[in-house]
Amino acid sequence: MSIDVRWSTDLVTYFHPPWWGLPADLTYDAWEKAVDSDPEPYFRRMLDSAAAARLRGIELAPAPGGWVNALRAFGSAAAFRHELESRGLTLSSSYVLPVLLKAALDAPPESRRAAEHALDDEVTQHAEFLAEVGCPTLVTSTVPRAEFSDIAGEPASAAAFDAPADPDLLGAIADQLDRIGTVAARHGVSVAVHTDAYSLASRTADVDALMDRTDPARVKLCIDAGHIALDGGDPLAVLRAHADRAPVLHWKDCASHLPPHTLSGPPMVRHDTMIRYFRVMGSDGVVDWNRWIDILRDKRWTGWGVAEIDMSVDPQREIREGIEYYERVCRPQTSALRGGDYGAATP
Repeated sequence: MSIDVRWSTDLVTYFHPPWWGLPADLTYDAWEKAVDSDPEPYFRRMLDSAAAARLRGIELAPAPGGWVNALRAFGSAAAFRHELESRGLTLSSSYVLPVLLKAALDAPPESRRAAEHALDDEVTQHAEFLAEVGCPTLVTSTVPRAEFSDIAGEPASAAAFDAPADPDLLGAIADQLDRIGTVAARHGVSVAVHTDAYSLASRTADVDALMDRTDPARVKLCIDAGHIALDGGDPLAVLRAHADRAPVLHWKDCASHLPPHTLSGPPMVRHDTMIRYFRVMGSDGVVDWNRWIDILRDKRWTGWGVAEIDMSVDPQREIREGIEYYERVCRPQTSALRGGDYGAATP
């Protein structure tokens, strides 16, 4: 029995400036300003390209490819939904950076409620937009395990990143996730935690703790195989434990573990280093995709598979390469497995 996967891509796949005829060395801030100045043509080309790649959906990305600019591009959630449907697309999910979540966690007691109100307002507006578009999943991240060095060439503390997570901090994160999950649920939307590399939702023990401490009806998981592998974690273990809470999976690979303390410099400089390690599913990565599929098959999983590569130099080719690898190699193999044969293939 094969699994039921619907293919989507995160719009971050289309963020490579030369794909837009812009300079390769354009800073992220400059790229963001270019889109912000007139988001409509950028969104139209990204939606057209997703349809041309024969996808069934798209995932909205961090700014400038997020829900705020989608609304600015087309004027209303209903108009954006029309643009999707006219191309045969659905909004699979919508990602937002955890800026206001971190602000709520960091706020001193006397200002925490104000920080939570700001977070609640953002979640409410985002969830209202998603409800009108017909999307049930708002994706966000947690916070880094430790502090990175913002000074280029100066490593962070390896011990701080390797230390066990503070259970009180995990509890505070879980409380905030449950709270915003309640806010989103008022609009029929659930919150899914993305397994960002080096965050407190990447390593197996941390993911287990967050899932144990949150309401499964309100808080889901967006498992990103490449991010977990980049952090030296085990994406198969996370999938095996939590596939039933993962309506959205990010199907990308990773060349090797990149120790977090070796990353340094401003956030986008660190990000540029990280994305050089990501790989298309089925290329020269470390994830065992046949075992990944076996787990999903055993769990009778259905949901969205997001085939994405951050800032791809050739997005159409790389999207199709990953999906075609699944169709050619993984899907036939899982379809051939029957009953007791699966036991030998179980990781």
